[in-house]
This record gives sequence, C-alpha cells and structure tokens, in this order.
Amino acid sequence: MWIETPTNPTLKVGDIRKLCQLAREHGILTVVDNTFASPYLQSPILLGADIVVHSCTKYIGGHTDVLMGAICLNDKDLYERLMFTAKSFGPSPSPFDCYNALRSLKTLKVRMEAAVKNAYVVANFLNNHPKVEKVVYPGLKNHPQHEIAMDQMRGPGAMITIYVKG
Repeated sequence: MWIETPTNPTLKVGDIRKLCQLAREHGILTVVDNTFASPYLQSPILLGADIVVHSCTKYIGGHTDVLMGAICLNDKDLYERLMFTAKSFGPSPSPFDCYNALRSLKTLKVRMEAAVKNAYVVANFLNNHPKVEKVVYPGLKNHPQHEIAMDQMRGPGAMITIYVKG
C-alpha cells in the first residue's frame, strides 16, 4: 500500500498507524512517501510502516544541489531483497550527492523548524486574506485531518496550498 502523507498538492494527511494496521491484517506491505514531512517531522517506521521513501532533493538536501532519494526500513530480509535489486540495476547517487545530502542533514532540524514557523505565519495571513478562497495547511485547526497531523507529526510541515478567489 502506497501512502503519501501529507499528499502533494492537496495536503491530505493519512493516519499512518491505522493504514499500516489495515494493510498488515491483509498481508500487504506498506510504503510511506515522507517527502513533505521529512524525517525530522514524521517517523513512519515508528508508526508501523514497512518502508519509508524520501526525495532527498527536497528538505533533506535543502540547497537545490542534490538529486537523490532514500529508502528506509528496519526489516533485514526486505533490505537484502531491495539491496540486490539496487546492486543489479545500479540506481546509486554520486559520491558528491551523498556528501551534499550528509552536509545538509546537519542543518535539517534548524531549517525545518524555521520553515514550519514561517509556514504557520503565512498560512494564517492567507487564511484571512480577502483574495484567498481557501487555505489548506495541516497546522490550521480547520484542516480536515488537523488532529491526525498533530498526533503523528512533530510539526505540521511547511507546505501550503491556496485557492485564489475567482
């Protein structure tokens, strides 16, 4: 079961615990795309996910100089199967991309905290703007999955979707 939460661009937040439990009851593997949350704000493995993927090009890289992704899991057998495939097909990042990603991880906490703080201010401003019809941001109490986001995330993220009037 592929789970993206928050989703792009509608910012819907799925209940990772419940979805993973449902999948496990039916013998289905779960993969969570955690790109919009980042590993700083959400830990899907701890919520029951089998695999977590990140686009390191986004928050993890943070400086527009990394082109790579990451796959995280805690099952040795599954790791071996995925590693065999990776070795067979060769989808590995360059050493320089690895260096840049590692460098950027050192500032992920500071960057995410600032991004979340700024997003909250911007979302509140836009929520009251006369030319904005609707603001979608998990940090606002009017977001349909606000409570889920606050339960499973350490912050509501920094992505905002708006609908402009007219």
